[in-house]
Amino acid sequence: MRTYDTNFYAALQGARDQGIAPVWFFWVKPTDRTSGAEVPMGFWSGDEDLTIAAPMPGGGNESRLYMGGCNLSVEGLQYVGDLTDNPVTVTMSQIADAAQNLARGTDPRLAYCEIHATSMTGGAFVSPPQLQWIGIVDEGPISTPSYGGDGGISFSVRSELMVQLNATNPAKSSDAHQKRRASGDEFCKYASTISSRNVQWFKQG
Repeated sequence: MRTYDTNFYAALQGARDQGIAPVWFFWVKPTDRTSGAEVPMGFWSGDEDLTIAAPMPGGGNESRLYMGGCNLSVEGLQYVGDLTDNPVTVTMSQIADAAQNLARGTDPRLAYCEIHATSMTGGAFVSPPQLQWIGIVDEGPISTPSYGGDGGISFSVRSELMVQLNATNPAKSSDAHQKRRASGDEFCKYASTISSRNVQWFKQG
């Protein structure tokens, strides 16, 4: 069961009458294109860089640097009680240096990410960032606009569980594939030829 900070919950409850100013935080772990090592990066919807403690999925808090000035926005966040796959779209400006570094300087494909949110009133956060979503980056196309148009980088963030449930298994029932699992396994030794044989198993060969 999700338990929100009481001040954040009160802000959500009063949004209809008082309005709400959503503040988004995006934490992602792309990999270095050369070494393959994770390069954790944080972004938020404000204008300046910010260091703040964010709650982790396993409990506890972690102090993180979130970079601002990226025009960060989050859309499509839904909570459902079934296995519907509802990707979340995280959009950033394509001209922001930090966003360029994420999209071009690192490899964000299948990168682990977290989305936190809070609200702001009177120039201050109503609560610490509250964890909203955990997933992986599925797509990250860069839209280059024509003159006078709007562009951006739109990351499609999907639930890792739903990605696994919808993934196809590329494994083949072959002797070579079986031996990659266990070198002495001969269960599929004749798999490549048995399909072409018409054997009546009740008769002696």
